[in-house]
Order: sequence, then C-alpha cells, then structure tokens
Amino acid sequence: TAELREKFPLSYPCNVWPDKDTMPNFEVGAKDLGSIMHKAVVRLALHIDALAKRERGNSYRDRLLYNSMKDTDKAKGRLLYYFPLDETAGSAEKANTENAQTSVNAEDSWIGWHNDSGFLTALAGDIFVNDETGEILDRAIIDPAAGLYAVDRGGNTVKVSIPEDCMAVQIGECTQIVTGGAVIATPHCVRGGGLAGGGLAGNGVDTDAKPAVRVARISLPCFIDTGPTFRLCLPTGCSPDQAIGSGVGSAKVPPLADRWTDGITFGDFLTNTFEMYYDWAKKT
Repeated sequence: TAELREKFPLSYPCNVWPDKDTMPNFEVGAKDLGSIMHKAVVRLALHIDALAKRERGNSYRDRLLYNSMKDTDKAKGRLLYYFPLDETAGSAEKANTENAQTSVNAEDSWIGWHNDSGFLTALAGDIFVNDETGEILDRAIIDPAAGLYAVDRGGNTVKVSIPEDCMAVQIGECTQIVTGGAVIATPHCVRGGGLAGGGLAGNGVDTDAKPAVRVARISLPCFIDTGPTFRLCLPTGCSPDQAIGSGVGSAKVPPLADRWTDGITFGDFLTNTFEMYYDWAKKT
C-alpha cells in the first residue's frame, strides 16, 4: 500500500523498467525469470525448515520459512551492471602476480564485502559483455580471478562459479536469525577484472594491433523476503549467542549484534543495516 511504501521505502521501491521501444521483451522476460526464482526458493524453504526443526526441535515453528516465502509479495529483482574498471586498476589476475597490495585493493573492486540482510536471494549466473557494443564475451577470455567470492565456514575466501544453466541461492541474515543459526549468512563480494592476462582484445588479438575490450559484468539477483512488519524472533529457548555465534564472524561486514535485537521488525532491521553499512564503508 502507499502507506507501507511511505513508511518502509527500503522495502517497497517502485519498479523501474527500460524503455519498451529499446528493450521490448525485457519486462516480460524479467518477470518470468523472477517467477521461476521465487518458486525455486519456496521449495528450498521447505528443506531449510526441516533442517531448522531438526536442529532446534519443537521451538522452531512448523513451515515458518516456507509459509513466509510462499505468501510474500516482496520478491524484488535487480538487474545489476558492473561497469569496467579504470585502466589503472588492471586485471585481478595481473594483480596476483604484481604485488600483494594491489591484490588486496582489487579483491572487492566491483562490489564490496557484505552479507545479504534479508531472507533468501536467488542468483542467476553472471555474464560478461563488451561495454561499448553489448556483445556477450566468451568466459574463456575473461580474467579467471574476476567474479563472485565468499567466505566459507573456515574463514577462507573462495571463488564461487555458477554454471550457466543453474541458479544459486544465498542465505540472508534474517534466515540465520529465525532459524537460530541452523543456516548462516555468508560474507561475499564481487571482484573486478578484464580480459585474461589484461592485454588481449576480445578476439584474442594482441592489443598492440587492436584496442582492448572494456569488460563489464551483468547479473540478476532476486531478493525473496517477508514484509517489513515481520518480526525477527529467535526460536524459543535459543540464545542470541547461538544464532550469531554460528555465523562466519568476519570483520569484513558490520557485526550482526549491533544491528539486530530479538523481535525487531524486518523493516527496522533493514534501516539499521543500511545506516551501519554506510558508516562502515566510510571507516574502511
């Protein structure tokens, strides 16, 4: 409703679609993909409920996540375009061989380290394109170090590759909370990069003979969440330490304990999180 949109603008942004004359099939295609993602996430929620029930016993409400994901009107898709890095940044692969400091600086050069703050995020595999022409580039010529990275339960940074015919689902912090830490949110980022080796044009010709391609990345996540008035409560008998302590605990993201209290609404939690990430980015 207009009242909820005014009260929770972060939860209910208005849709923005490209011009239909320029991209006539985009809106229909995006909605079809979003519908597939939503249905897949709803089915996955059943399995998360079963795991949480096994871990937390009768204190976990039957089909809590499934019912919340099935009935929600908050499935929000975003088509993300990662613009080419400045030429001075070089390729991520090249950074590995030049010096450690450059490698650290390039680690999250396309999007900074963060946890998904909501419930479940469906993620289609990425594509790389020529920024000037829109041509889809063969992944074989892309810097292999570019792409999505996550921190595993051991605290190690690992590269995540999603096959072209698959989708991934990321666990958000709200799901970590309501399951009492049965599943956990994982810090992740996107590392930038150009062509493999940093010195080849799109067709593999040496850049001395042909200008290098400026590589951009495209991805489409769909954020499946509850409404903003949903209260983020732990299962009965579960302590905050159990829920938060089960997570990765990385210094790469603002501490969950500083943004969440038991029973806070999802809308207020989002507001706290966005404000803290803004301050966190300024400090780092």
